[in-house]
Amino acid sequence: MNNRVDFVIKYSVFTALSLLAVYLCQTASRDWINYQWLFSIDTKKSWEQVFSEISIFKEPIYYLITKLGGEIVGFSTLIAILTTATLITKLHYLSKIVPPAYVICFFYICSYFLLLDTTALRVAYAMAFTIPGFYYLQKKKVTLSFILVSLASQIHLTAILFVVIYPLYFIRYLNIVVFGVFIFSPAIIWIDFSVFEWLIQLSTIFTGRYAFYAQAKVLEQQNSTGLYFYFIGFYYLLVASIHFYLKDDLRENPFKNLMASLAMLGVIIMCLLHDNVVIGARLGELFLISTVFLLSWVYLKAKVNKHIFIQLNIVIIFLLYAIARFIYLFPNIVSI
Repeated sequence: MNNRVDFVIKYSVFTALSLLAVYLCQTASRDWINYQWLFSIDTKKSWEQVFSEISIFKEPIYYLITKLGGEIVGFSTLIAILTTATLITKLHYLSKIVPPAYVICFFYICSYFLLLDTTALRVAYAMAFTIPGFYYLQKKKVTLSFILVSLASQIHLTAILFVVIYPLYFIRYLNIVVFGVFIFSPAIIWIDFSVFEWLIQLSTIFTGRYAFYAQAKVLEQQNSTGLYFYFIGFYYLLVASIHFYLKDDLRENPFKNLMASLAMLGVIIMCLLHDNVVIGARLGELFLISTVFLLSWVYLKAKVNKHIFIQLNIVIIFLLYAIARFIYLFPNIVSI
């Protein structure tokens, strides 16, 4: 009976969060108008034209679903359905990877709920395949995991970067290499080395979509406040602290070690792209999704060892992080 009650409560909360995400996305998100604009372009294309443009580098799953579903039920309704289904899926698999559900869901909500599920929708939908991919890798179902990550890349191309999890998981010494680069990654900013131009040139081989970020008017607005450097510094210290606290667990558990390496790669990427907030933060935060798992393991270990100070600190820090994220993403609501 208790299991049934827990089930109902858990998925009721997941559904309520999904409805909140839909509301914020379609009423307050600054990105909503861009999604509507992209859909308006697709509606003008014939199905023959759509099929002729299909490519594994043009995220066909997302655009085919939105064109078909948008024409049947309307774009807003379709996005509401997709957002609800994908958020519940993510929370479900997160709670399977790190039980109990309330811990990892707390850190996901504070760190990524507002960023993904109310704003960066295509990335949010891609993560609904990537996170189950993590779960099945943890269960050593590698083929299924790889299929899910591949499908994620057909919703948002950047998800293809997660193929790095397989060599990191099976070739343990690569994690040592990542750790070494991570330790010295702030020096990349100090010597002002960047891979931004090289990355844009590489991306044009597959798609011209990301060339937008190299436009002069876009580059002029990059990191005008300097906050990006503080953001990188925050995550560098956070990931280093987590690595120190969980060092024994990381040594013994390949999956936990993988998540730590992903987080370090997220910081390294932001350092390598320190001159472009949009690309650097977007790619860096993609890998930093692993901090949701890492923070949960820190909290649970601190709970077992009665390290109450650590528990309180990470809870307070990420509650404040969520508030800051909300203020940044939804200034219109805050100013009312």
